Amino acid sequence: MWPIAEGSLSLRKTRCIRKNCSACFSGKGHVNYVLCGRKGSQRFSMYVPDEMAPLLQEAIENGRQLQDLMSEAGVRLVHALKNRRKGRKARKE
Repeated sequence: MWPIAEGSLSLRKTRCIRKNCSACFSGKGHVNYVLCGRKGSQRFSMYVPDEMAPLLQEAIENGRQLQDLMSEAGVRLVHALKNRRKGRKARKE
């Protein structure tokens, strides 16, 4: 399951800083991808070149699947520990 990433990828339309930009003036704007996420308690967003977007989207989906697997592993661990504890209590009695 590689590559992996966490966050979200969004396609945004933004205006630029040029005064007489024809794309901005026409309303078309400038379309680009942005990766958004958190690092600790801080939020971040960063520009992603168009050619990198498909691979990054795959990495984000893989990251979400990995998080689901880790959550499932935690639940299974608790069940296994509880069953082991029940087995010890039954042997003591």
